[in-house]
Amino acid sequence: MRILALQGSPRPNGNTQAVLDIVLASAKQAGAETETIQLIDLKNLKGCMECLACDKNLYEPACAVDDDMQAILEKAIKADVIVWATPVFCWSPSWLLKMAMDRFYCMFKFDENGDYKCLLAGRKMAAVISAGGGENDGADSIQETCRRMAQFAEAQWLGALIAGKVTDPDSIRADTALVERARAFGRQLAAQGTV
Repeated sequence: MRILALQGSPRPNGNTQAVLDIVLASAKQAGAETETIQLIDLKNLKGCMECLACDKNLYEPACAVDDDMQAILEKAIKADVIVWATPVFCWSPSWLLKMAMDRFYCMFKFDENGDYKCLLAGRKMAAVISAGGGENDGADSIQETCRRMAQFAEAQWLGALIAGKVTDPDSIRADTALVERARAFGRQLAAQGTV
């Protein structure tokens, strides 16, 4: 069982990664294979151009934008679970995660009647969200965005772990209640993640 986490924080060792590390370590301990893509480390990342070239191929992503996202799209197709990981940026996902999510448009294949299929159908999706504010200060809207992405992708939504009012990675690791919630979420991903 493979879990692919797309980590959208521009701080690769910040709060989002601290929470994600706990979640994925627990999932790995429960038997899952995990991989984290630090989107900030991509040397060549471009946004969706909405050129619709991807609609010409019904069986592959076929994104016409030639950048580092190509390999990530292929990994996503092979994953059992995709985890969207992000801090709250102005009531939204980080710009890095938003760019990556936009690029997943090529997974949706539309016909002339407006019907579609998704190359991710049957997969599972979840989110890990860190916030300096409370759970209803933007993390809730990100959770809804990720849930709707899963719904449209015909993927099963496994829920979101929201770490609210976090200040720094050390305090996250010292928060026993948060650590236990993150571990439980990781075990849940591993248990429900098989396609």
